[in-house]
Amino acid sequence: MWYNKYGDNMAKMITEEQIDALVELLVDRIELANTYFLQNMGDSIKKIRQLTPTEAQQLVNILKYGGNYEDIIREIEKYTKLNIKDIDKIFSEYAKKDQLFYKQFYKYRNIPFVEFAKNEALITQTIALANITKQNMYNYTRSRAIGYTIRDLQGNPQFLGLKETYERVLDEALLNVGTGKETFDSAMSRIMKEIGGSGLKTVEYASGKSMRLDSAIRMQLKSGLRELHNENQKIIGEEIGTDGIEISVHTNPAIDHEQIQGRQFSNEEYEKLDSGLEAKDYKDNIYSLDHDGNGSYRPISEYNCYHYIFSIVLGVSKPEYDDEQLQEIIDKNEKGFELDGVHYTNYEGTQLQRQLERKIREQKDIQIFAKASGNNDLVGEAQQKITQFTQKYKELSDISGLPMKPQRLRVGGFKKVAKSKLEWYNYITFNWKTITCSLLLLNGVNPGSTNVDMLLY
Repeated sequence: MWYNKYGDNMAKMITEEQIDALVELLVDRIELANTYFLQNMGDSIKKIRQLTPTEAQQLVNILKYGGNYEDIIREIEKYTKLNIKDIDKIFSEYAKKDQLFYKQFYKYRNIPFVEFAKNEALITQTIALANITKQNMYNYTRSRAIGYTIRDLQGNPQFLGLKETYERVLDEALLNVGTGKETFDSAMSRIMKEIGGSGLKTVEYASGKSMRLDSAIRMQLKSGLRELHNENQKIIGEEIGTDGIEISVHTNPAIDHEQIQGRQFSNEEYEKLDSGLEAKDYKDNIYSLDHDGNGSYRPISEYNCYHYIFSIVLGVSKPEYDDEQLQEIIDKNEKGFELDGVHYTNYEGTQLQRQLERKIREQKDIQIFAKASGNNDLVGEAQQKITQFTQKYKELSDISGLPMKPQRLRVGGFKKVAKSKLEWYNYITFNWKTITCSLLLLNGVNPGSTNVDMLLY
């Protein structure tokens, strides 16, 4: 980047790790809202399972009309308000640090440095972008816009709103009540797996597409902070008289952006590049933002792109990476690694990591749901998959050398259930069945004509 009069390299202020730390705080809160829904629904299932069909119908009516659902909505609203409140603080602190990094360059240019608290242009820009992010956060978490993906009678996945999902689970539990613990749990496991595997989702009504709420919020916040940085860079650039842009560099770039990262462009040429046109860098090399593998064009910092722009003075600001270093990053990425007999680039390895992180979170949601409902078989199944996916995640990271992101494995309210505890529970359940059958025989009752499971509740 910049060099001062002594030739010392000025390191960049912003890192993806720092942004991750800011974002995960807000994502964790949304996970708590999802956990609250699962635990409440699980508790309702557990209560329904122990009732007669008539009693269960009465409880379902109570729950549908003024029961747990209103508590769930209030909990989601609580976490949403906390997140919206924090967005102003996060954006403001981020902008302050971003500007403070350039204080030395104002001095280098002999231009007065106006601190953030008095810089109207930066304040206005920061508030505007924070408000956009807050509005999107609100839109994502409206009760009518969130829900879960559940299969319909034909087996096709469909998005159901939160209230529809709530009532669907209650109806499913009511349908299976009185069938005995094992049959009830087996029947309920299907819908519980679907809900846990879906995760709390948000739907875009214009397109009808839905995505996990935690992923949507993570993507929106990161995109908002990158846009804040890039737009403030333009303001700072105008103030200190920069005439060019340098694109940031990160390891394991996607193929559509690997050639342009680290390159310097004049402001005019960068505008061409970001508009999808071919552009000439400061060394007269021709570049373009290629389409990704899905045929979509991604401008810098958009559509999950992790690159940033930095305002520079062409001919004065030395690139942070030279051509040889940039090529080494590409070569290392393409060299990649082998896993289970398949070759992957490091970028593809990061995508595998994200898939495994998502699967681990899904199984943790299923375990939480199952545990709250008393479905111990499903608890054990989910716990086993958590262990398997976690081991694969570690194996992938060890072989590839890619860093793990344990913060992405967290699910609020999750507690691992020890294998010994599961085995003990199953042992007790089995032996109580044996004792119950023996007592029935002693009293002249045929156990085959009696629902033994119902006698245990």
